[in-house]
Amino acid sequence: MEKGKGTGGLVVAYDPKVPEELRVRRGLPHFFAKMEAGGPVRIAYLGGSITAANGWRPKTLAWFKAQFPKAEPVEINAAISGTGSDYGACRLAGDVLEKNPDLVFMEHRVNGGGGYEAKSAEGIMRQIWKKDPRIDICLVYTIHQPMLKDFAAGKSPWFGAIMENLANAYGIPSIDFGVEIFKREQAGSLIFKSNVEVEGKIVFSKDGTHPGDAGHEIYRDILARSFLVMKAEGKLAPHALPAPLEARAWESAMLLPASNLAHSAGWAPVDKEKDAIYREDFGRTHSMLRGALKCGKAGETLTVKWNGLTLGFSDIPHGEGMEVEVSIDGGAPIVVKRPQTEKIRRYARFFYLPEQAPGEHTAVLTVKTLPEGLSYYAGQVLVIGRSAK
Repeated sequence: MEKGKGTGGLVVAYDPKVPEELRVRRGLPHFFAKMEAGGPVRIAYLGGSITAANGWRPKTLAWFKAQFPKAEPVEINAAISGTGSDYGACRLAGDVLEKNPDLVFMEHRVNGGGGYEAKSAEGIMRQIWKKDPRIDICLVYTIHQPMLKDFAAGKSPWFGAIMENLANAYGIPSIDFGVEIFKREQAGSLIFKSNVEVEGKIVFSKDGTHPGDAGHEIYRDILARSFLVMKAEGKLAPHALPAPLEARAWESAMLLPASNLAHSAGWAPVDKEKDAIYREDFGRTHSMLRGALKCGKAGETLTVKWNGLTLGFSDIPHGEGMEVEVSIDGGAPIVVKRPQTEKIRRYARFFYLPEQAPGEHTAVLTVKTLPEGLSYYAGQVLVIGRSAK
């Protein structure tokens, strides 16, 4: 590591390509001051299925309550299965910032950022500090099996390196759970993936991604010891917002329900209490498709006007041959096939349009091919920019 000047004073610039369990940087001074003072302290957990699980999130919240008896930690559970920093940047305002967090955990390394990793992760950071520069941010890196080869080579997994570069620029602390997990796996005390218990060893996960209870306890313990180190670090001052590293960072993003869009006559609101497909994977689906519409025949359209860079559409792919096409600013339609790759249940997903030049745009989505007897479900639109009124 080397020392250098950063925004707001002297910082330590770490090698983003090398993994390390804890990098304090400017720490979490506002969070610790509030925890020591007592009263409500709002902690947001922004991430995917690993954070959504009954695991490191509630375990660390319980640790905070025990470690700081005067404080009243309040959980903001902003985790949605299968989503990364891209979806996180679009839903941050409603799912996190409207709830006035004091600390935001960002857990995105496993799920990535939909091809917009650097832009979306930096967008989250900038949105948070534009809202309130006294909100602390902590990057948390979980691990899945393909990352073991990176750790074996002494390298930070690719998205981890991207986020570490941002963390250096913004002075944000990071905790890499993978360092300890890899260390134990190499020592032979931990089996990373197994469907059965192994005597004398910790089985970390059944699927190579989602920890079992023992794995989540390791995650909690790593975070706890890291927070004890950070407790005495940092200066109590508003976080300075540096110039963006990414020229098109997603610092302006939002979700727009399909029910708010101009649409053709064949669409109808989804009955979230009774619709069988919508309820098949209800937790994830409702998180992604709030305000959903559905239609039963091809040719139906949705129209979005926005000022910004691009759009994403959330839906429930199912049935062979389901396709939509999207025309941007009257251009040639882009055909998007919507196969369902989840074998157990019909799973909400999302897709993006190609990035456009900054400015005002209009996109028209048309249901092109719809298997007989099925409906197309349209949920929230991911707007990178702002919707036109």
